[in-house]
Amino acid sequence: MRLRVFLTIFFFFIPLVFPTAGAEQAHITETYANGDLCEVTIGFSEDLPNVSLRYDLMFGDQLIDSKVIELGNMPAGNITRITLWKSNLKNHIYAFRVSVFVDGELADSRQTTFIHDNEALLEFKVAGFNSDNKGAVVVISPTNIYRPSIVDLTFEIFREDELVYSETLEDISVIQSMEKSIKWPILLDNGKKYATVLKVHSHDPDLTSAYISTFTADQDVEIVAGDVELDEYGASVTLLGMSQVPFYGKVSITLSNDEANIYFEEESDVLTLNKEDTVGFLWENIPAGNYTVEIQAINNEAKTLDSYETAVRITEFPVAQPEKTNELPGLNIVYSITVFLAVFLLLRINRG
Repeated sequence: MRLRVFLTIFFFFIPLVFPTAGAEQAHITETYANGDLCEVTIGFSEDLPNVSLRYDLMFGDQLIDSKVIELGNMPAGNITRITLWKSNLKNHIYAFRVSVFVDGELADSRQTTFIHDNEALLEFKVAGFNSDNKGAVVVISPTNIYRPSIVDLTFEIFREDELVYSETLEDISVIQSMEKSIKWPILLDNGKKYATVLKVHSHDPDLTSAYISTFTADQDVEIVAGDVELDEYGASVTLLGMSQVPFYGKVSITLSNDEANIYFEEESDVLTLNKEDTVGFLWENIPAGNYTVEIQAINNEAKTLDSYETAVRITEFPVAQPEKTNELPGLNIVYSITVFLAVFLLLRINRG
């Protein structure tokens, strides 16, 4: 019986101590975990089929939760993936074990420990963290103004749990409440869900805490009200991009009163965050009168992203009259003399 137990334990741990040949193909280079997420970076030396990840959350020797993620076929290179957890943990020391399998065989495994709610050990607090189509922002303050902290802030954005961009602000002095933010320098996919992770690394004590924000990326533009110009000849409308999701769409203008409802539209340039485009309109065949004007920014899915209302008066221009030619007085005299000479010459010819 003892021999059987020994062999069972031996064969369970031997893959962790001596990974299979797949370890040369897939290698875990970095891990981070807390009670809300587990992040792992894996390097693949070549294109690999049927790759999967297994996450195990443990308290001591007790397995609390487990999750398997199928990655499928993976190209050569490095990837960073996260998985989110909803585990109601207490303030204890826990462990995350991450294992990567290639075609069903263990390639590599790594374990990391963490203290749940380690923020209580830090000399600062994160008062708020948020992210959206534009970027991410954090508000951080010291817990004791007489004991400032030095921290590194790392902003990460994940699409479908895969890291697509990361930026670190190093050696930030937390001596008073402050706001730090970044703008996404990458384009986002319309309608896709994104997870943003903020890692705050404290220099003393040497601890890293992480915070999560999620959002759905959407197109967003704004009609710049101060740049809207209308008169009896036409209009110009300026759009401002408010998202890193590219805006593909148009500007529409509707002029309406009791007698008429007149519609115009013009295509806009592609807009991203802080980019502008001014669209011009020229009125044609509009009856004179006072009109209510509705301006809309509409994307290619016929969704109105912003609107603006104003009014304009169109006046009726007078019909252009043909210009009269002013004749010189001397021309009539010359004409009369010419006719007189012609008659005189004809009379002399007849007499002769």
